[in-house]
Amino acid sequence: MASLATKAKSATPIVTQCLHSHKVGVVVSAGKMSNAVKVRVAGQEWNKKFRKHFPAPTTYLVRDPNNSLVEGDIVRITSGYRTSTAISHVVTSIVAPFGEPVENRPPVLSQAQIEEERVKERLLKDVRAAERGRQASVQRLAQARKQGLKIPSLTEAVENMRVHTEKEKARVEEAHAGQAGQQKSAKERRMEQGKKSKKEVRAEKRLKEARKQTAKMGGF
Repeated sequence: MASLATKAKSATPIVTQCLHSHKVGVVVSAGKMSNAVKVRVAGQEWNKKFRKHFPAPTTYLVRDPNNSLVEGDIVRITSGYRTSTAISHVVTSIVAPFGEPVENRPPVLSQAQIEEERVKERLLKDVRAAERGRQASVQRLAQARKQGLKIPSLTEAVENMRVHTEKEKARVEEAHAGQAGQQKSAKERRMEQGKKSKKEVRAEKRLKEARKQTAKMGGF
């Protein structure tokens, strides 16, 4: 029996198909953010002055769906899977593990499995949207039925939304103080620290100078 991703590719795709590029890099930061790691990919840049290439690595913020990676792993990442403004790559395989064997870690999803998950998520969203009367979702569900894909029930779609909401709520509550501090504006952090802005400092300086001038005028 063909997988969801295979069926979707054989006809009009249910989800938008993006161009993909593959890169191999080393994990330089892991465990600091849920489902995300930093991967450094080697590269070179041409120096006109010395007329030679110099190392110029690029660091990407990469999605790690199952938190399978540790620092030092050499991994293959694939572009075209944007999940936020900062993340557009996903890890698809571990080329060379560092430390704990791959067998003892949560599995890394292959590109086919990721595509299958995308189709499932799209259909779950369409079931909820079709219930509200969205015609684009109704047409996409009809197209999925023609392709032989399993259509989730409304109960499954609502339950999936509830689980997703609970996960997001837990993620926000578990955010450490550093993340909370970064989310605050510069003005809020300055007010908490009792610091004054440049505008406030200049205003106080002008006020002091005005008072001095007034005192001098009063002395004559």
